[in-house]
Amino acid sequence: MNLIWLVLLGSGWLVAIALLRRHERRHTLWRDVLAGGALWLLVFGFFWRTLSGGAYQPADGGDLLSFLFPTYRFAAAELSQGRLPLWNPTLYAGAPFIGDIQAGFLYPPHLLLFLANPNFSYTTLQALAVGHLYWAGLGMYVLLRTLRWPEQPVSRPAALFAAVTLAFADPLLIHLGNLNLIAVLSWLPWVLAAFVRGLEGERWRWAGIAGVLLAVGSYAGHAQSTLYIGLALVVLTIGWTATMFWETRRARWQPAAMLLLTGLLGVLLTAPILLPAWELTRHAVRSDFTYQDTVAYSLAPTQALAGLVTPSLFGRGPALHWSLWERVELPYLGVPALILAVAGVALALPAQRRRLWMWLGLAVLGLIVALGIYTVVHGWLTLLLPMFDQFRAPARALILWAVGMGVVAAVGFDAIAVQMARSRFLTGFLASGAALLGLSAVIGYALLFVTQTDTTTFLRASLASLALTLAFGGWLGSWALIAARQHRRLSFGAFSGLMIALLFIELAAAGAYTDISESDPTQGFQHDAAIAFLRSDPDHFRIDTRTDLAGVWQPDTAALAGLQDVGGVANPLALRSYVDFWEATGGRATRQYDLLNVKYVLVKEGTPLPEGKFTKAFGPVQGIEVYANRDFLPRTWLAPADADLTNLQPPDVVTPAQVLEYTPNRMRFAVDAPAAGWLVVSEFWYPGWTATVNGAASEIALVNGALRAVAVPAGQATVTLEYWPASFTWGLIAAAVGLFLLAVIIWRLRSRPASAGSA
Repeated sequence: MNLIWLVLLGSGWLVAIALLRRHERRHTLWRDVLAGGALWLLVFGFFWRTLSGGAYQPADGGDLLSFLFPTYRFAAAELSQGRLPLWNPTLYAGAPFIGDIQAGFLYPPHLLLFLANPNFSYTTLQALAVGHLYWAGLGMYVLLRTLRWPEQPVSRPAALFAAVTLAFADPLLIHLGNLNLIAVLSWLPWVLAAFVRGLEGERWRWAGIAGVLLAVGSYAGHAQSTLYIGLALVVLTIGWTATMFWETRRARWQPAAMLLLTGLLGVLLTAPILLPAWELTRHAVRSDFTYQDTVAYSLAPTQALAGLVTPSLFGRGPALHWSLWERVELPYLGVPALILAVAGVALALPAQRRRLWMWLGLAVLGLIVALGIYTVVHGWLTLLLPMFDQFRAPARALILWAVGMGVVAAVGFDAIAVQMARSRFLTGFLASGAALLGLSAVIGYALLFVTQTDTTTFLRASLASLALTLAFGGWLGSWALIAARQHRRLSFGAFSGLMIALLFIELAAAGAYTDISESDPTQGFQHDAAIAFLRSDPDHFRIDTRTDLAGVWQPDTAALAGLQDVGGVANPLALRSYVDFWEATGGRATRQYDLLNVKYVLVKEGTPLPEGKFTKAFGPVQGIEVYANRDFLPRTWLAPADADLTNLQPPDVVTPAQVLEYTPNRMRFAVDAPAAGWLVVSEFWYPGWTATVNGAASEIALVNGALRAVAVPAGQATVTLEYWPASFTWGLIAAAVGLFLLAVIIWRLRSRPASAGSA
């Protein structure tokens, strides 16, 4: 990040604090602004190499590079031309863009970026990812300052401690390359804060605000994360209802009704992306998922146990991971957070404990679901929850663990810092934990002496020893600070500052430089000469990069360069018809393959192609050669009226149609047919496309189960194809209904007499 921007942000932060502090008698908002700024300083300090432009994280870019960067740039390019990117012709020979919920172009921060700077750089997305980690931490701070135990919230230092815990929690940090995932999850504490505020005073407007926040976050585009937010709301509603019944001996219907309102608003307001996404699930290969696919990337019990105290026992980054299980997120929140969470359970006051169990329950549920195939609970949820069977990687549920444990740890923080409470259980826990970690570290170092001849084993033992030493140091440091505060040798301020500092140092040591590189991962997109050659051809054509170009050419380069490819990065939302058609081509030597309108094939230097059909047209440059397809079929051509569209074989010579207009959502072709027949269009059939011939509506027929054809009369005709799915229209109508419902709620509450109370 530019130093000038840092100076401006810092100056603005200090000025805001100074101005607010002048009115300290009326409010203490400046203290919260101070805490928010301190959190940002910690986030910047954690990612200083990435934000200053000196490094890239994750090292290979992950999904942020291979999928999201070109996807977002395509959306930005379309929006800059005044078009909604509903269809994407650049990848997979054309696919519904509005149906791919990961597109995220309607998410407000993305939309603002796309409109303000359509040619944004990859590093901008890295900064946006880091910004969402900060947003998650800030939301955690707000949540902790919203909760009452039962009268007062936790202290600001306790809330800041929990904010640091969530901002750098493993369930978020490991997904730094999954911007859409962390963007949605960053709204989780904000949604819960608004919803809990509504529950505490039965304020319906806050339930409505929670629904709006849920919708805003969901537009970032990760349905599984949205589902986990909904699951958290259900757990809190059940917990709150049970707690209120315990305290008042009265059953309340309002929590369930408020949950219904929040969920209804969330669904209605996100319907413009939810309904097209639901439609796509019926046509995408993801609908073929089995339960075994769903439980891929489950958290193994051994990983869970070790991950409580260290994320590095089996190697944290992809380069050093070595366990028998898949590398997934871990329940690691930092040793100080784990210890204070135990303190929260052991030392909470009775009134606090009655309200604490629901957050502990949320954490435990997240941990159990994350275990996936190792417990039966995950299987039950696939039967009970809609769409749950479409999501893999159960370990992602650890975000619920992180939020729940963060709340419990904040209560434990104040139990030590404010109440200076003690318990034999906590003392025994600290002593036994220190002994166990110390012994484990000693065993780890002992292994170094007996494994020196085996390089691989020696490396793994070194990683484990270092991880255990760091955990042991964090444990001893936490124990020392807790003991000092309990014996009044540290003031509240000193204890708070040192405990937050210890947590940050440990988290940074374990993760700040993990999976980081100074090598630019965007080099796979940088093929200016080849791209310029392809752009110089005025024809409408596709390229074929499904030729094992790994390490040379990024699979989604076409979306970034404005080309059209029959390939793309592996995507479970690819159309089943596309996958089936490709597998049925029989190879690049067939005419079925030519139906895909492939004019150029990109290969690594020296890769053979069918002789006689392909001739070298460009290269080699940067290890890539471009071959021209001599049997290339145009984008549109005429077939006779009696052609078998279920098994269409194009003739050696075809009559093309003239392309009058071609945009992602609209195409116009001029036809001069000697006789009535079919206009075959090398575009994949999908619901939402409509056709007109000379202004009259016409049906779109299927060609070989995948492509499109439109019946045309003899003579001249103009054929127009447009994409505007009914699912998107109904989604807009649903969103309008949601906005109307929200307006009615606000109006009714504002018009209610003050004597009626806050409903």
